[in-house]
Parts: sequence; structure tokens; C-alpha cells
Amino acid sequence: MTIKTLERASSSDVSKRFGFYYDEAMTHPLAVERNGASRVVMMPAAEYERLARLDHVALHPSELGQGDLKALRDAVIPESARALDHLMD
Repeated sequence: MTIKTLERASSSDVSKRFGFYYDEAMTHPLAVERNGASRVVMMPAAEYERLARLDHVALHPSELGQGDLKALRDAVIPESARALDHLMD
């Protein structure tokens, strides 16, 4: 899985051009920076609600797609991870 880098905008730019950044955030998350650090992310409310519902949700195997099940079956455990098996005892 690849994680995309957030587009960033300064809080002063967002305040000056709120309508523009509002529209931008409706199509992709937008990090708002203050003093050079990302402080908040603007995104559609529906996307936030979707993510909030997933926060503590575990899927039952029957809910996984065939591609996901195949990826789990075909996963290769690196030798460095096998050395940690004793921690599960």
C-alpha cells in the first residue's frame, strides 16, 4: 500500500482563499500548516465519518475480498520475523 503525501497550504493562505481550499479539500485531503507544521487536515465530512467508523472495526474473514484473502494466503514471512515467534508463546 502506498501512502500519498498530503498537499499542504499555510493557514494564512487558507484564510485568504478559503473557498478555493474548501473545494480542493472536497477532492483530496489538505494539510493546513501553521508555523511550518501541519496542524489540521481538511477533508469532506463524509470521508471523516467513514474513517471514524473504521477506527475500532475488525473485519470478519467473510468480509474480505478474494484478492485480500489471496494476499494473506500468499504472504511470505521473512526469516527475521520468524525469530520473533517465541514472543507469542
